[in-house]
Amino acid sequence: MPILRTFLTFLAAAAALLLSVTASATTRSVDWTPTEIGAVPAEDAAWQAYDLPLRWTARPGEPLRGLTLRLRTTLEAPPAQAWAVLLSHASTGGRISVNGRMVGEIRTADAVTDVRWRRPHLLAIDPSLLVAGENTILIQTAYRDGVHFLAGVEVGPLTELSRAYGLRHFTSAILPWIGGTLAACFTLLFAILWLRRNDPTIGLVALAAGFWVLRSVCFLVETAPVGARLWLDLLYYVAIGGFAVVMTLVLLRLAGRSSARAAWMPVLYAAVGPALLVVTGGQAAQHLDSLWVPGLIGMVTIGLSYALLSRVRKHESLQIVVITAITVAIAAAVYDYGVAQGWLPEATMLALHWAGPLLLAALATPVVDRFVRVLREAEGARGDLESRVREREQMLKRNYERLREGERLQATAAERQRIMQDMHDGLGTQLVSSLLLVERGALTQAQVAQVLRESIDDMRLAIDALAQGNSDLLAALGNLRYRMEPRFRAAGIELIWDARDMPEELNINPDHVLPMLRIVQESLTNALKHSNARAVSVALQVTQAGDEAPLLNIRVTDNGKGIAGERVGGRGLLNMRSRANRIGGTLTLESVPGSGTRVRFSYRLTDYHTGLTRSPTQLGLNTEAIIERFREGGG
Repeated sequence: MPILRTFLTFLAAAAALLLSVTASATTRSVDWTPTEIGAVPAEDAAWQAYDLPLRWTARPGEPLRGLTLRLRTTLEAPPAQAWAVLLSHASTGGRISVNGRMVGEIRTADAVTDVRWRRPHLLAIDPSLLVAGENTILIQTAYRDGVHFLAGVEVGPLTELSRAYGLRHFTSAILPWIGGTLAACFTLLFAILWLRRNDPTIGLVALAAGFWVLRSVCFLVETAPVGARLWLDLLYYVAIGGFAVVMTLVLLRLAGRSSARAAWMPVLYAAVGPALLVVTGGQAAQHLDSLWVPGLIGMVTIGLSYALLSRVRKHESLQIVVITAITVAIAAAVYDYGVAQGWLPEATMLALHWAGPLLLAALATPVVDRFVRVLREAEGARGDLESRVREREQMLKRNYERLREGERLQATAAERQRIMQDMHDGLGTQLVSSLLLVERGALTQAQVAQVLRESIDDMRLAIDALAQGNSDLLAALGNLRYRMEPRFRAAGIELIWDARDMPEELNINPDHVLPMLRIVQESLTNALKHSNARAVSVALQVTQAGDEAPLLNIRVTDNGKGIAGERVGGRGLLNMRSRANRIGGTLTLESVPGSGTRVRFSYRLTDYHTGLTRSPTQLGLNTEAIIERFREGGG
């Protein structure tokens, strides 16, 4: 992984920098004498000599005590440049003086504050304070219960020790902060993934990262109120116990031992340490470090053994990154335990500070690999789905093109049938009946001319109504008016046409246009022949009431002599009413002898009849919309 390679490269560079540091003088021993807190040792104080690193322990419950530590360094001549003293690990802090002159102070424990320094400290020394020969460095400190250390005391040029201080500050303070930050990112990322997928492996990785964040916080808190120290220790033991339990559960899952009993045993053991700490009020901390912590290391080691043995028996290959990282982490934990117990030389950096983040990154590797594999499978499935959708689109387009062609042919046939029916019912019937009358000699020449004229009018009316794509009633009525006006003028009758309140276009089902035209033509012909009127008016109007569909009203009114009662039910009026009923309209006749006649036709404009002009041979199939609905429906 790129992050892992970068981290290892950085550690190698840091190690090279550490090896390049050369300290002028390293103190190997220290003198010890108890004193009052903050007091200077008496001249006749009894000093005890110890080798560095120095490790001492105070029993729980003991009061705050004072201590002075004396270190000696010998110089051949006073230095000309600034010098410094580097305390790589001085857990209790204190006031530092050189040859009786104070050079700095590191906060130490007092009545309300507990101090456990884990970072190094660098204090500059004025060259004038140093002398040729032996120089004395005093550290006046105070301590209470717990384990305390003094290690890595060096005296030398400030420039050289500054480089050593920077590297050791990184390994002891910055590295835990980086590890905690990475663990926090892992916790957030894998917790979100676990909430979405509910995968046990992802949940374990998130839990392990969370415990490591808690451990890092405990290490980074170096000064705290006395009352909070117990809770910080409790959080620390919960963190290391929980981390060990998660590592064991991961290894047991690799070994195929994911039963409830195998899971609860590590959990119960990890809970023993924090429980004892709470019950004893913190006095069990020293025993937990020496007895309980090795059990955690052994628990993880047993889990690793099970995983290796199970995979070997099943002839399966382990994920080398995970196994290697867990092995390194176990070795780092053993090393840190040996340092804490004094079996190994004191170190300025715990090995788990860098082994822990590496282990978290290794645990994330299988999850990331599986996530990448799932993404690849999803991309492949998406490509396959897109290919299938494209094929289905092409198939749908071909099917709908065939359907459109079939419906076009069907509409053409229906249109042809309608034209034939209209010609048969109108012009054909009229010509046949007229022919019979002519053959019988029942018509005069003038009457024959009138019959032929009416037949021509009916033919033109049918042509206007049945024209290709013509569903505009107003245009057809305009043509009718153009043909009728000369006849009315020749008869001395004024033809008044009122369509002021009509829309510019009135698109109606083409099947209904011809019956409407014939109703208007029949009304005008009757008025022309029989009314003896001076004026005939045609009024067109579209009205709407509430939420109902608009209503088309056509009124043909004359001021002639009216219709006698016996003629109200004549055949011509019956034909007009039949045509109106056939297209869903209504027709009424109002006539008063001597006062004129009014024919009123009403027709409801439904949604089908008020759309845009549409040719019966052109079907508006929206293929793209149909395909989109097919996609949304999942095929």
